Amino acid sequence: MLIGNKVTVFGGTGFVGKAVINELSKAGYEVNVVVRRPERYREMMLFPQASLFTLDTFDNTDALIEAIQGSDIVVNLTVDRSTGTEMIAKKALASVAQKIKSASEKSAVKRVLSLSQIGASTDIHAKKWLGTVGEVDNQMHTVANAKTTIFKAGLLIGAGDQSTQRYINQLNKFEILPVPKAAKVVQPLAIKDFAKAVVGSIKNSDTFGTKLDVVGEERLSLKELAKLTAELMQKQPLVFGMCSMNARIMATLGGLAPIASSDKALLDMMHADLVSDADFSTQFGFVPVSLEKTIAAYATPSQMRGRYNYYRKEANRDAQDLMS
Repeated sequence: MLIGNKVTVFGGTGFVGKAVINELSKAGYEVNVVVRRPERYREMMLFPQASLFTLDTFDNTDALIEAIQGSDIVVNLTVDRSTGTEMIAKKALASVAQKIKSASEKSAVKRVLSLSQIGASTDIHAKKWLGTVGEVDNQMHTVANAKTTIFKAGLLIGAGDQSTQRYINQLNKFEILPVPKAAKVVQPLAIKDFAKAVVGSIKNSDTFGTKLDVVGEERLSLKELAKLTAELMQKQPLVFGMCSMNARIMATLGGLAPIASSDKALLDMMHADLVSDADFSTQFGFVPVSLEKTIAAYATPSQMRGRYNYYRKEANRDAQDLMS
């Protein structure tokens, strides 16, 4: 199948979207980012060959088709909960996916890639988060005459994420670290590696028609992840589990909360462990960056990075784990 170079991205203004658009741009794709409020996202046009398309509502069928027209590839990242004012309400996600599907079919799109989450399933009640995402998957995986791939992500990490960044924010306030869902087990993956995997899959026929679990190579609890983050910040706080009710209250208060380590989206995600037996290197043909290096890049104080690299060299650690 000959797939062109033009991509339309939905849900591209958040944590996942910015990384994916950056990777698409580096790979030479022309990227059309669909937004409601373009004046708030002009910086997106700094990516080479990226442009903004204004779509005031997904009910505007003609404009939705126009947003996709001319693109062979559609990337749907609308389930990302970090897209700020562009975020689609949970109850509307499945219907929005259905509209993107219909417009993609009318526009003869050849390739569809869609963000999902490990555990998402239509067997779960649609009012629950994993059931909602399962409905989105069902719509995006059945786009007629298009090769589709659903990326069922685990915990994606990087500067500005919904887990380690929250821990950093909390530790910058107080040296105590309450951790919501502390016992849940995850396999964190650098957001840059996730984006690289998504873009590298566009023309990889092995990924056509698949639903892929996408996780990192190291497995640990959220409490252990919090302790590692604190260690890389050169801090020794008291780290403990946070009860669900308090976590919900703190997440609802947002920036007004005295505790900064709770995030509403993460609480919704972590109804079960985010783990998989899928091997990232085998799936995507490259080794993901280590958990330590990923977090250290934004958690370790700049004056400590030289010392970090020195001790890793002394320990004969892999050169790719050194920080620039």
